[in-house]
Amino acid sequence: MNNNRSNWDSHWGEESQREYWQEPAGEIIKLKDSLDRQKVRDVLDLGCGIGRHAILFAESGFTVTAVDDSRKALDILQENAYEKQVVITCLKGSYGKEIFSEDSFDLVIAYNVLYHGYRDDFNRSIKLVYKYLRPGGLFFFTCPTRQDAKYGNGEKVRVNTYRSLNSVHPGDIHYFANEDDIACFLRDFTGYRVEREEHFWENNNVMQFSSNWHILAKK
Repeated sequence: MNNNRSNWDSHWGEESQREYWQEPAGEIIKLKDSLDRQKVRDVLDLGCGIGRHAILFAESGFTVTAVDDSRKALDILQENAYEKQVVITCLKGSYGKEIFSEDSFDLVIAYNVLYHGYRDDFNRSIKLVYKYLRPGGLFFFTCPTRQDAKYGNGEKVRVNTYRSLNSVHPGDIHYFANEDDIACFLRDFTGYRVEREEHFWENNNVMQFSSNWHILAKK
């Protein structure tokens, strides 16, 4: 994958103490609470960052594997897991490369991750997730809509693809999917549900509009 991302190790060194990265997202808490524990045991947090969601699932008794391309993020996650006395398998790697064997997990989450890069990268990553999931497994991921303030910001590098300068990590390449893209990406899954979540957030003292797809798919 070639998405020309700048240094995420530096980013996590600076951002790790922010409250946003310490608390799990409400929709992930809701997802966790809705799961059938007889069917969902092994969870993969793909692009886990410092692991707020990996820790949430580990504290709830799931077997958790966390993957990120940043060694700094994984070091912070391991420290936090040790402090909270939970076990998480941490692996350094790219979500765009094949890491696991077929039928390895019951649930994969990728929160604000897979859209980093180009459309083909996004599609390829979802195909890998499909392979990792066991039959009946669930896949939850988020990505920005074309109404998000990052869309159209910065250099346009391809159709619906921008090197956004007003993102949490400025300069990353983002692909902005629509509902047709999502249908295409998830064509191998047995079904899926799409919701749109929108709010304003403060970015460098400026209120910025956020619009994201929240998708839950079943293999």
